[in-house]
Amino acid sequence: MWSWLRVRGMERRTSRSMVALVVSLAAALLLGLSSWVPAALSRDVGVVDVEPGLFEVAQNARGVQSLGEGLSVSVYDRGFRMARGRSVLADTVSGGAPVIAVDGWVGEVDGRKQEHVTSALNQVRIDAVARTEDAVTYAGVVHDDTRSRPLRVAFTTSRGRVHMSVTVEDASALYINLDWRPATVGIAPGLPERNLRQRAWWVDASEVQEPTFTWMLGTDVYMAPVRVPRAVDLRQDGRIAVHVWSPRAVVTVTDTARTP
Repeated sequence: MWSWLRVRGMERRTSRSMVALVVSLAAALLLGLSSWVPAALSRDVGVVDVEPGLFEVAQNARGVQSLGEGLSVSVYDRGFRMARGRSVLADTVSGGAPVIAVDGWVGEVDGRKQEHVTSALNQVRIDAVARTEDAVTYAGVVHDDTRSRPLRVAFTTSRGRVHMSVTVEDASALYINLDWRPATVGIAPGLPERNLRQRAWWVDASEVQEPTFTWMLGTDVYMAPVRVPRAVDLRQDGRIAVHVWSPRAVVTVTDTARTP
């Protein structure tokens, strides 16, 4: 009799332990889903990520070029830098191609924009730099292992802004890869006024050029032209990809940086 009672007691304790284990596993699963689902959904926005490839700069193209009024642009193996004196206004991605030329189109799926990329030239080589009275222009190519297209990156200034104008003839879109900075916040009406971290965002269409986002550097960033599909992608560590569906794209930064 006592043996039977002991067995029944052990069975009850085992049953309670199994129930507790199942409840714990279910809670852990729900917690995992609660953190994973929003992250997964935030990535499904119709913006295609293309990893930047190698960046090369010929020796004669390296160094600092003055844009006047204390503004400058420089390029080394790490990328392009726009600056006022010692204050950094913007950098392109560190150590990778600052520009990617894309072939494809933008369509719609369930009423939302969707990028369709058929091919991409994700490596950049800068061969030369030339100065004119109002511009500093870098010439080179975007390429992969088998194909290449001419690339031109021109820097100009106007009304207290520095313009980085990128041209690749016959490209469907240009992705300009900026170096990541913390506290990247959207500016209305183009983007929501919130931290843009770890997501990709379509920029609302506009008839006039407005600033799109700001960041820890204290400068505002514009994207042009305005009447084409544009997006900002912050899903990857270390870079902010500016997508402009045009063979010519312009990234503009204000020339005043926050004082540390």
